[in-house]
Amino acid sequence: QRIVRHAEYYIHGGDIIFRVEDVLFRAHRYFFTRDSAFFRRMLPHPPPPGEYAKGSSDNYPLVLEDTPQVDFERFLWVFYNPKYSLYDATVEEWSSILKLAHKWEFVGVKTLAIRELERLDIPPLRKIVIYHSYAIDRRLLQAAYTAFTIRDKPITNEEGQELGLDTVLQLARARELARAPAPGGIRNKDARSPVTVAGSELDELVRELFQL
Repeated sequence: QRIVRHAEYYIHGGDIIFRVEDVLFRAHRYFFTRDSAFFRRMLPHPPPPGEYAKGSSDNYPLVLEDTPQVDFERFLWVFYNPKYSLYDATVEEWSSILKLAHKWEFVGVKTLAIRELERLDIPPLRKIVIYHSYAIDRRLLQAAYTAFTIRDKPITNEEGQELGLDTVLQLARARELARAPAPGGIRNKDARSPVTVAGSELDELVRELFQL
């Protein structure tokens, strides 16, 4: 296979070479050792006698396994964004950045990705899956949990597979309680029945069930 240099992110003046799939990237080690505990553990170690340091040249790159090229491109964009503090990206792009920031312990980049995702309109299912996958504060999911709680349509099998059993059970419980009658009435366990709670009562129900 032919290894090629990336057209944009083989940066003049960079001092570390990464290989992602069949593409070489040259970047500045400073960003990786400054912001990531993962790379601080990986990069300072001197090579064994007679061997070259990984990342020192095109012939001895630091190979990033299990990292799609497109994800790494999006990740480097955070550091080399030509618009300075203006970060204009899609949910899919921020999800790629968030995935690598979480994997490599870039706390600041992860915070940035969460901040930008919070500004975007994300469907409840997708938001829950993303935030659960990368250990994001679940208090930020209250609106998404509520949307599933009060919607008329039951949770589908496909949605259940994405959400996971624990979340599905919590949502099912929330949907049941949100459709309970007034005190003294008969509880209706049909999740398609009308919602009988709203406002602060609904907020408290969701917070309690999901321990937000």
